[in-house]
Amino acid sequence: MAGETNYALIWFIYLASSAVFYLVFWKFSSLAGRLPAWLLRTLLAVLILTPVLPQSENEVAVPALMAVALDSIASGPGAAARALAALSMGMILGCMASFGLFLLLRLRRRKSRWKIL
Repeated sequence: MAGETNYALIWFIYLASSAVFYLVFWKFSSLAGRLPAWLLRTLLAVLILTPVLPQSENEVAVPALMAVALDSIASGPGAAARALAALSMGMILGCMASFGLFLLLRLRRRKSRWKIL
């Protein structure tokens, strides 16, 4: 019971600190331009929020970035391949979704501008 409480508390602290860091990054990334800011924000969100199940017998998820770092330190670079695969797949899908949403919103805004004129 105490392990489950600690697990939830640690995830809450991790997500709260990630939210603060993400908000600071949001302000700084707005200097990069519209499309690069969207892609940078998506990449950071994927890095922070992608979970993966570790190789231990526990059935709890950990952030993939932490799993990659700890597995490569503890067991060598080959052990981090599973977490790295989840992280890279999340980055690819996240960037594709972000770019698609950016284009969709841009086209919708362009169409609404023509209706006003």
